[in-house]
Amino acid sequence: MIVMFTARRLKPGAWEQFRAAWDPTESMPPGLQRAYHARNIRDEDEVISFGLFDMDRDAYHRWREEADTSELARVDRISAFVENEHVSGVYEVVDTVEP
Repeated sequence: MIVMFTARRLKPGAWEQFRAAWDPTESMPPGLQRAYHARNIRDEDEVISFGLFDMDRDAYHRWREEADTSELARVDRISAFVENEHVSGVYEVVDTVEP
């Protein structure tokens, strides 16, 4: 399982534009199980976004090579509405905790 995660501060009032820019212009990445956007309850311009993907590292790297141009264009569109990015990365799930 791969998790793509970003914590960012949006420009004031840019949520709707950010959300529209976030969606890929082509298809969603393979293996996408679900994606979440969560806004800080004390500061709605602080947003975390993360997606859960049923893929391994090799599959991620293959997809990234194939989709690099479109992903870079998507990141450029998103950046127009972002004040700063605190954390961003691709993570491999190594442990699961269940209730």
